[in-house]
Amino acid sequence: MCQRDLPIIAFFASGNMVLSLRSILVGSSALAAAAIPMNSVNFGGGLRLTVNVNPEGQAPQETLLDTGSSSLAFCDSSLESSLKDVKTDYLSCNAYGSGGAGYWGFFYSGQIGVGQNLSIDSAYYSVMHTEVSMPCGSGLQGIFGVGFKSLDQAANHASALNWTKGTVGSCPATNTTLVGPLMSYLKQDTPQGRLGIYWNGAVGNSTGELYVGATAESNSHYTSGTIQTATLGETGYYDIVINQFSFGGETYKVSCNPFMPCLVDTGTPIMFVPSKVYEAITNGSTGSLTMQLAGPNGTNISLNFDAQTLAKNKYIQPYSPGLGSPHIIGLPLWAFYYTVFNVDGRTMDFVEHSASELLALKDQTNIQKTMVAPKNQANIQETMVV
Repeated sequence: MCQRDLPIIAFFASGNMVLSLRSILVGSSALAAAAIPMNSVNFGGGLRLTVNVNPEGQAPQETLLDTGSSSLAFCDSSLESSLKDVKTDYLSCNAYGSGGAGYWGFFYSGQIGVGQNLSIDSAYYSVMHTEVSMPCGSGLQGIFGVGFKSLDQAANHASALNWTKGTVGSCPATNTTLVGPLMSYLKQDTPQGRLGIYWNGAVGNSTGELYVGATAESNSHYTSGTIQTATLGETGYYDIVINQFSFGGETYKVSCNPFMPCLVDTGTPIMFVPSKVYEAITNGSTGSLTMQLAGPNGTNISLNFDAQTLAKNKYIQPYSPGLGSPHIIGLPLWAFYYTVFNVDGRTMDFVEHSASELLALKDQTNIQKTMVAPKNQANIQETMVV
């Protein structure tokens, strides 16, 4: 994501750089006692959550947290020489959007650290040998995906790729599919198959927390408020069903379908709302914006967002319906709600932040300066090469 006008997080990151969160959860007891701290930065025209991750023996790398991928990939190609003993025969190749961003690099298998207290004995990660417009630079050093993807496309390929400098080249054709280990783990029908994300809405260090496993439902963010549960799909991303938005006495229906999915995504720094809602809020209308989501067994839930806070922090952008245009509820969602994903149960829990947290969010200065282009599902080429 080196280009400021086209951040890579404005596209779906792929799920094929396989980070074995199953090994994180099973092989470490640290998660049972502590959250993984997250930072928040203003980068590439919007706010991003970051997590410090490092290969064994290497300095921590600040990586972007993205629920739109199940990936761990480092930007610094100089890591390749020091990691040669744990290099594998796997190669990752990804092209995003219309081909203006992407990378290729080999997989490595070894110990990594996540945050300050978690050490993982064995995990797969990628080092970008060649990258174009990835989240690299200005202190950011890679991408840490915590999403899931039902099936990862794979191809058999023995040699390195040869991309023209500064240009995203071709990725080999796929010939098989793989089930990612994160999906395998999160689909367990146990308390461990949970993923919790907290963010207080501020920019700075330790402004967020990542919970994996049973602690997602035992921490104070979850237990101190009312829990609302929505249904969660399995398109390969965290998809939800938005029934409607309500604001200023008017209701605006939303259609979510495979061609125009509705998604929640930490990697998108804004929320899309109906154009008339956007116009009213940015023109000074106050009140509460309500988003109604479908819940289990025919139930519905309602999430509320203060209009002044949305406008002041430039959290919203008008949605333009169209084939292949997902309706994304991005990072601002987490400024108002703590969430827990239960993939096996296909549910997503929401707990509204405390009154004091919401007041602090409303009183903070404008921290998001630029609107960011939406993600686009079209023209995504994703390959894990074996």
